[in-house]
Formats: sequence, structure tokens, C-alpha cells
Amino acid sequence: MLDHARLGRRPLPRVVALAALVACLLPTAVLRAAADSIPTLTVESSREAQQLKHDVDVFVSSAIGKSWDESLMRWNRPICPLVAGLSRPMAEFVLLRLSNLARSVHAPLDGEQCKPNLFVLVAQNPSAFLKLLWRHEPNLFDTRNGIEPAKRFIETPRPIRAWYNASEMGADDTPAATITSILSQSAGLGAAGADYPVFSQPSSLGSRLSHSVVRNLSEVIVVIDANQIGKINVGQLADYVGMIGLAQIDLDKNLGHAPSILKVFNAQEGPAPLEMTEWDRALLTALYSTSQKSRLQISEMQTAVFKEVAAQSAAPMTPQSTPEPAPESSPESAY
Repeated sequence: MLDHARLGRRPLPRVVALAALVACLLPTAVLRAAADSIPTLTVESSREAQQLKHDVDVFVSSAIGKSWDESLMRWNRPICPLVAGLSRPMAEFVLLRLSNLARSVHAPLDGEQCKPNLFVLVAQNPSAFLKLLWRHEPNLFDTRNGIEPAKRFIETPRPIRAWYNASEMGADDTPAATITSILSQSAGLGAAGADYPVFSQPSSLGSRLSHSVVRNLSEVIVVIDANQIGKINVGQLADYVGMIGLAQIDLDKNLGHAPSILKVFNAQEGPAPLEMTEWDRALLTALYSTSQKSRLQISEMQTAVFKEVAAQSAAPMTPQSTPEPAPESSPESAY
């Protein structure tokens, strides 16, 4: 009995003790490792979200043209686009693309038989063309702030430029046939081949709008230099025109790290987007879904765009829909 008692009180072998110790400590170590990883993942996720929010805020506040004490501008009347200076297949492609974009971002779109108010004009000599057109239509540009902004618009070397009117151009309408005639007339003129019109009285476009009154786009004139668009396809052209035609875009601002069709002419930004990006669509959708009367519209747009872009980033990758096939044709007047 004594021997058996002594045997029962012997210590456990070292191997068994070590195994028991590991069994006790392993769950604790695993839990600690898992717990330690949670703050790291949270911090990294938070940093990514903060960076994304910053990039979105810069994109929205930089892209949208705004004045200190006025509302943002957008279309509240139905949009009726007119395209001139392109072959008929290319013009119809651009019209279809513009119409689909307007519907997708909830911008108002007019029917087929309508009075044009969004003019997309492809010119061989944009400066001469605009001077001649201005002489024919004295109220072409809103000159309530003087004629210098209009002159800068005419003389800019940009491949694509846009002018925004917030009130009627005048009682007289400029028919498409007249625009086509002036396009042809200006093509053979040099840079100094046309003079500015001479005004004998101030513009009759009305008084300056206050912030209490929302600014509605009444006409947008997009002029494309046919000699500077050779490196982009007609799909990129249509999407770029859609961005600057549906919203007052500030083309002088740096858009930061945002992927945007607005960078299509900026070689320093790397490869140009092949089409309008989700950021671009989110921006236009936010413009037409937030209150135009609100002084905080920019902030509301930033929030809306961030939510949309963040949702797109978190969504599983899905194949992109195939865009409409672009016609293979060179720019030439067909209207």
C-alpha cells in the first residue's frame, strides 16, 4: 500500500505537463492575436474612408462652377440638344449618348421636336466661328458682367470649351441652317479673319441673380476644335460633352485624384478614361437630386457622391456593360 501511495503522488511526466500547458494557453493566444488585428483593420479601413472622402470632396468642390453668393446652375427646363459640324452617324451617336446620360442622372429632357438650347458645335476655326456667330446673334452671350468673359471664351485654346447662359439669349432664334452656314464661312478664315461685334447698347439679359433665386441653365454652347480632338474617340467626346453640357464645370480647377472623363485631355494624369466614370455619374446625379435652393448644396452633393462611390468600391466586381458602338467616321459637317 505504501508503494502504491508513493506511486500515485509522483509528479506528472514533463511531456504531459507541457501538453496541458499548451492546451490551456493556445486559445488565449489565438484570441489575443485576433483581438489585436481588429484595431489594425479598423484603422486601415478608417484611413481609406477618410482618404476617399477627401478625394470626393476635392472633386465635387473643384469640378462644379460656383459663385460666392449664387446658387449652382443646372437644367430645370427640358434639354434639347443640337449637334452640328459632325457627320450624320457621329452626330446621331452623340445625341443618343447625351439623351441616355440625361435620363440616367434625372436631368429633364425634351422631345424630338423642340427648340435647341444645348448646342454642340464642331468648328475648324472656333474663334472665327464664334465671332461671326456673335455678330449674327448679338445676345448670344450673357454679358451682364461685361464682354471680357465672352472674349476669353472665344480666344481660349482649349480643345473643347463651354459657355453657360442663365437667361434667354434673345427673342430671335438662330436656326441650324444659319449655324451650319457660319461654320462653313469661318473654316477658311485665319485667327484674325473675323472681328468682334460692335454693340450700341447694353445687353438686355436682365439683372444679376441673387442667391434667393436659383440659377437655371437656359442655353449651353459647347464648341469643339476639330483640329484638337484627334486623340480621343467619339465615345469619349460624347461623354466629355455630356459632363460639361449638363453641369457648369470649372475646367481650370485641379480635380485631385478623382478618376474622371474631364481628364481626357490631360496627358499628365496617365491613361485617359475610355468613358464617363462612376465618379462623373455620381456628381451629375447629386447635382440633380439635391436642393438647388440650399446654401449647403455643395456639401450635400459631396455626401451623396461619397456614398455612391463608396458603395461602388465595396460592391463585388461585375463586368462592365458594353457601351454603344461608336460609328467609324471622321468629323465633317452634315447639318
